[in-house]
Amino acid sequence: MSSADQAATGAAPALQRVGAAPRRAGAWLGALGLAALAAVLPLWLFRSDPEQRRTAILVALGCALVCVGGIAAFQRAAGGRRPYAAISVAEFSGATEAGGPGIAETDGPPRVLPSRRGMQGRSLAWYLGVCTVLVTLFALVIGAPQRPERMQRIADAGAEFAALPIVKVSDVRLHDPSKGHDYYTSTAVVRLAPGAGGEPVTATVHPVTPDRPHTGGKVSVLYAPTRPGLGALAGDQRSLGEALEGATMGTGRVWIVGIAWAAGIVLSVIGISLRHGFRSFSRLGHADMAVRGKCLGPDLWRRDSAEEHCLKVVTASSRTAHFLAGVTAEHVPDSLKGRHLWLCWDARRGAEGGRFSGGGTPAALVSGDGWVMHGTLKADDAQMMATEGVPVEKAAMGNGEPRALRLWDPHSAWLLYVPPSALVNATALIGCAALLTLDITGIWRWATGFAGLVAGLALAHLAMNAPYPSVLRAAMSSNGADPA
Repeated sequence: MSSADQAATGAAPALQRVGAAPRRAGAWLGALGLAALAAVLPLWLFRSDPEQRRTAILVALGCALVCVGGIAAFQRAAGGRRPYAAISVAEFSGATEAGGPGIAETDGPPRVLPSRRGMQGRSLAWYLGVCTVLVTLFALVIGAPQRPERMQRIADAGAEFAALPIVKVSDVRLHDPSKGHDYYTSTAVVRLAPGAGGEPVTATVHPVTPDRPHTGGKVSVLYAPTRPGLGALAGDQRSLGEALEGATMGTGRVWIVGIAWAAGIVLSVIGISLRHGFRSFSRLGHADMAVRGKCLGPDLWRRDSAEEHCLKVVTASSRTAHFLAGVTAEHVPDSLKGRHLWLCWDARRGAEGGRFSGGGTPAALVSGDGWVMHGTLKADDAQMMATEGVPVEKAAMGNGEPRALRLWDPHSAWLLYVPPSALVNATALIGCAALLTLDITGIWRWATGFAGLVAGLALAHLAMNAPYPSVLRAAMSSNGADPA
């Protein structure tokens, strides 16, 4: 008996399939947390008023923190964290479902399966969340949370751009970049306006000009005519206008961040297509095949250096298919071995190498006692099984009334098995993002961003490996040997 089975038989609640409440709570808390984090980036890029921007971002981060607290509170109220293996094994139990294990066998596969849209949406949300967090951290680090101190004082006094005469110029240097036009930097003293006593007020600026500056020439500066004593900043509307309006970064950097975010979204969609495809695989039609087979239990599908967890299914003619799904020996009950199942798959996608399939096709295992597991069948396996399989429409003709089916989806109960260390890292990530909205400069700003990146990567690692902790330990101890 596997460790998961022992845990399930040792405690009665472990045999109970997770109900709808934790799944709904996980979906809502995950969606709200993702929405709150996704709001930070557009607020940072496009909200101009520094104080309002900071307040709105802190509110969004506070909502995300409340979601983290809600996950911890719900998990504690449910009796504490549960092992993923126990949740997975319980998914095969029908004790809490109408038409459970005692359901009558049918002559053929069902025409309608529980949709896998929830699995697809959860994976897409995960990819988008990781992409959004990484891009947002980068934008927070390279952006400026508020105007520089001198610019802020000038802006409060009524800033204006003006071309003012140069009284004195020094430290003139010609710069000849490898690409682009030559330019000059210098230290110039400009005359602003008479002071209160009639004395002229001057300011020292450091302009960057295409032409060599000289005494008597003019340079564009930003200053406050009503308070010339505040000094001036060299620049014009093009170079200083966005910072004066309160933007966290220039247009060029905004484009870089936006392109990075868009690229992450595209990669997320590609990832979900390669992993699940876009079809819900719920209503089976003329393009879908089915075959009756016996489950031989968990195994590893290997090709070259690649390997994936799978369930081996053998048919009456001794053909063996590898049903790719994230299951190991501790994730399934021992009673699954030797059980007869229906294997259904899309005979077009993957098998013909089209529709951006990545060499695989959607597939599903249907048990006689009512559970349905979605997964993938490799293209060569699908082609091999097609010689023995029959169209679902033909195989299902002898079925009577549609029977009640339930989806095997332990990942939808992630709220119950997510480790506390993942919540700690999520809190640290939110805290680092909040600190970056403050006026932290220099090395401390980059250090805060790096700390947030480490917390985010640790969170991603813990969340992705939460279902397989013992498997990872076994793999590490055996130097890559089969942990199952």
